[in-house]
Amino acid sequence: MWTLAQPLRLRLFELLAEGPATAAQLARRVGESRGLTSYHLRVLGRSGAIAEDASLGTRRERWWRRAEEPVVWPTPPDVEGRAITDRARATMFARDQEVRRRFVTGAPSPDWQRSAFVGNWFLELTPAEADALGRRMLVLVDELRRLPRRPDAGPAFVSVNVLPVVAEDASASRLPFDESSRDAATGPV
Repeated sequence: MWTLAQPLRLRLFELLAEGPATAAQLARRVGESRGLTSYHLRVLGRSGAIAEDASLGTRRERWWRRAEEPVVWPTPPDVEGRAITDRARATMFARDQEVRRRFVTGAPSPDWQRSAFVGNWFLELTPAEADALGRRMLVLVDELRRLPRRPDAGPAFVSVNVLPVVAEDASASRLPFDESSRDAATGPV
């Protein structure tokens, strides 16, 4: 979805997973003006990623909510569509890198030090199997996202990538490192 290729719109879309909110509420959360936030919410609304919640608010106060169905970014076959999808992915990869950097260099609580999970595996998959795996994980994450707020829960970053291993050139080895480090995971088992 092209509208989510813009970092602020992606963040607003994510915040609405917590429940309906107004532009003013979201503006405070993201540190932007209400006008700019309202503009991006309208763009998201026109794309169908979010909808106005008419059951809340007044004529002057618009409440927005996420669409009921999880959003999956298509990869259009045309050059422009692929460029938009690539930009959205680059935004997400940059965010992944920043959250991981803060975890490694910061001071997470001892509970989070024990509970944080990092894993990666090389699998043999077809494109259809990769798509099915990603969609299954999306359903699980969406179920957790819809749980009511709990006082002992805080923000956690969940990042999943199902990507082909692309060789740098024709003479490169199949994997970016040796077979002995093929699978890795840390965290609770």
